[in-house]
Amino acid sequence: MKLKVFLWHVWYSPIWIVALQLHIVKSQTSSSMGKFSIQNRYVEPESRSNDNQNDGDVDSWRPITYLPHVFTGFVVSDSENVPQGYISQDGNDIGYKVKDDDWKEYLASQTGLKILVLLLVLLFLLMPIFGLIYAVCCARCKNTQRSSKGMRYCCGLLLALLALLMLLFLIFAILAATQLHKNLKHLKAIGCHAGNSSKSNEDYIYQRASDRMHQQHIINYDRIVKRIQSALNREPTISNPNREPEVLAKAIERLSVVLQNMRRITPVVQRIKNELLNARRLATQFRDALRGVKRDLMVLLTFQCKQRECQDFYRANEIMMLDMGCLHYDSLPDFESLLASVQEVIDSKFISYPILAVKQLRQVSRVMKDRMSDLLDSIEKDLNKGAKELNERHDASLKVLRRVVEEMKKDMPVVVKSNAGSGSTPGAALRRKLGSWWFGYTLGFIVLLMLVPLILLLGLLIALSSPKVASWLLCAVLVVLFILFSVGIILVLFYLLHGALLHHAFCSKKSPQPVENKSINPNEFLPENVTTFRSMPMLRTSDILQSCVRNESLYNVLGLKEIYNPDGLRDDVMEDVVKSLEKMENTEWPGGLKDIHPEAEEAAKQLLSGNLSTYDIKDYTRHICRQLVTEPKPGPLNVLTRKLESLANKMKPGVALKNQATYLRAYQKHLGAPLQTIVQRLINRLKQMDRLFSGGYGSFTRYLQHLLDKIKLGDDFLRRDNKKLSDGVARNISKLVKSGLNDYVRMVDGPTKVNMDSCEPLTREEDAAMVEYADLCNRIVKPMNAIWFWLLLFSLLLLPAICCTHFLRCRLKSLKNYSEASFGESNFVPPGLLPMALPQCQCYKYLPVSTESNVDYLEGRDDYYYVDQAKHKRE
Repeated sequence: MKLKVFLWHVWYSPIWIVALQLHIVKSQTSSSMGKFSIQNRYVEPESRSNDNQNDGDVDSWRPITYLPHVFTGFVVSDSENVPQGYISQDGNDIGYKVKDDDWKEYLASQTGLKILVLLLVLLFLLMPIFGLIYAVCCARCKNTQRSSKGMRYCCGLLLALLALLMLLFLIFAILAATQLHKNLKHLKAIGCHAGNSSKSNEDYIYQRASDRMHQQHIINYDRIVKRIQSALNREPTISNPNREPEVLAKAIERLSVVLQNMRRITPVVQRIKNELLNARRLATQFRDALRGVKRDLMVLLTFQCKQRECQDFYRANEIMMLDMGCLHYDSLPDFESLLASVQEVIDSKFISYPILAVKQLRQVSRVMKDRMSDLLDSIEKDLNKGAKELNERHDASLKVLRRVVEEMKKDMPVVVKSNAGSGSTPGAALRRKLGSWWFGYTLGFIVLLMLVPLILLLGLLIALSSPKVASWLLCAVLVVLFILFSVGIILVLFYLLHGALLHHAFCSKKSPQPVENKSINPNEFLPENVTTFRSMPMLRTSDILQSCVRNESLYNVLGLKEIYNPDGLRDDVMEDVVKSLEKMENTEWPGGLKDIHPEAEEAAKQLLSGNLSTYDIKDYTRHICRQLVTEPKPGPLNVLTRKLESLANKMKPGVALKNQATYLRAYQKHLGAPLQTIVQRLINRLKQMDRLFSGGYGSFTRYLQHLLDKIKLGDDFLRRDNKKLSDGVARNISKLVKSGLNDYVRMVDGPTKVNMDSCEPLTREEDAAMVEYADLCNRIVKPMNAIWFWLLLFSLLLLPAICCTHFLRCRLKSLKNYSEASFGESNFVPPGLLPMALPQCQCYKYLPVSTESNVDYLEGRDDYYYVDQAKHKRE
């Protein structure tokens, strides 16, 4: 039943039905629940910290909840167990009987609560009766009821104090209801760990610790091994140890191609000679034609033409150089001597020296490559050997961990676990019973109750100015008091029953008895093939459990680091690596190596003693070129022809100059153009011959010197100390491997709570549940009990408020009989509002309203006395 249905039922039902519903049976049922245990509260420390994120808010409400919590504990202190059906099986919610509002067995088992409920029910039943009696017998005040002004003030102050206290208590109740609403809304599921409902405590701890240690040691070591291998592959001297001899061998091979291609020079030279036959004929004709034009132009421009432009043209275009271009092929060196020198090189077998140099360098290169490959394989085996040993120690650590946990659990009491409700949200059934509008209804009723102190305070304020109106307001206050008293009692009963039940379930739990404090020696559980540098410490069960309560890990508590021994593992691996490096350093170069450069240099001197030393491609390109007419002056020939035609057009007559221009254009077309085509082919053939003869170095001497330099570098490399080469590479490899292993040691050294799970779930389930019960007590029980406690104090304050209100109402009502003198009722002025500076009269009494009243009747009364001081003085 939801709260609103419960309130409607109690409010509109006959009183005898309510009394019957809350009837207390005298016989206590024999059935009772055993001890509660929360099932498998294996909650991660992270989630628990999230559940407790509002602990500061709980502490801030202690001034409001402390006294109600203590009083509730006093009420339920005489009983230890709660009958079955009132608390859920998982212990964190209300049971099915509470949902059905069946409180008989529970009230029968709670003596203090039973008495308190009985008193509240009696008040609930008697207040309407008292209200009827008061309305019939005491509502009319006696006319003779009069009191002094001091008594009325005291009564008013007492009522004001009661009203303020009622307001304060109602505010406390509102704050408690707000906190309860907030806590119920933010409660989270606190069931067992995901996927662990069927596992025991020790299995869970063992699995979690196994996973963490596997991650911490095995996985991290594998990552370090991959990082070391990656670093070795990135290092040039390790990944490519034979780079230098390979570079030299390739350079010598590339240069020796020139010697191998010497036989191809003869066909090329023969093609050049064939092209030169046609080129010489055309060049001779073209040169003779240009020489004739040169003589004619010299005569025309310098002797016959008297104008200055002619002489200037002759000098500016350098006509004297017209036949001095690349047309003199008779000066070319003899190709036959060049071919004879080439044959000398072929017959000398000089080609064998670079071939032998390449062979020796390649032998050393293969040795270096194979040696480094074997070394890397050996280092990989050393690292894998360390991984194998680490796995063996990991298995030994798990065995020690398993045996220690089993020894600890032997003497622990067996806890009956219930599978029901695992993973449930605390207070879910309670929230369903309260309904979604319980907070609004509760606030509405509390605000309704606030009408009592507010109307009361309003009446007291009006009493200072108008006793008649204040009397009517106080009468209304009395009516509201009798009516709303039952509303407060209903709320008190509802939250009292639920708060007391939850207080008994969550706030009255006792800590479990300690287990047997026996000693455990983890070293006894080590396999015979595993040794440790230092022994693990002797431990007592209480010390282990206390460490678990502090959220420490069994890895640290048991000292399992001594089994893994990361420092020793690093030293063993490095020892194997050093042995592999020493084996590499002792590897010798291939036998039969010799210096080649001295013999090759001597053979080269003999080759250069002939015509080869004088070979230079420039000797040929100097005579065979594209500039058939000297450039930039007077050529190119087409440009010179156009200039000459332009000059002829200016001269009068210019026919002779035009004829010379026509000759030049014809010579270029029939002799110069064909010759240029042949010259281009000759230039290409010469370049081909130079590449074959000198490798592009311009001369055979420069080429041969470059080849000898490379052969000498190869000899120097072969003479280099193998020990120094190996030492440098070994130091680099050792540095990389050791750096990676040091990183591994730092990663696994001193693990913290972040990377090692706490062994807190290893404690008994009651110990773990105490934290959850305390949290539920703070969040649900204390605010709920604060609601009914402050409402109860409010309701109890209504009783003295009724008495004081009745007393003050009657005293104010009696003032109507003496409120005016002969001036009429409208001239009445309360004594508190008279100005103190008026000298004419002092009002110690109120004149009667009736004009027939005897003034002498009033003179004997102290509280209603009037004196006309001005008249008295005149008399």
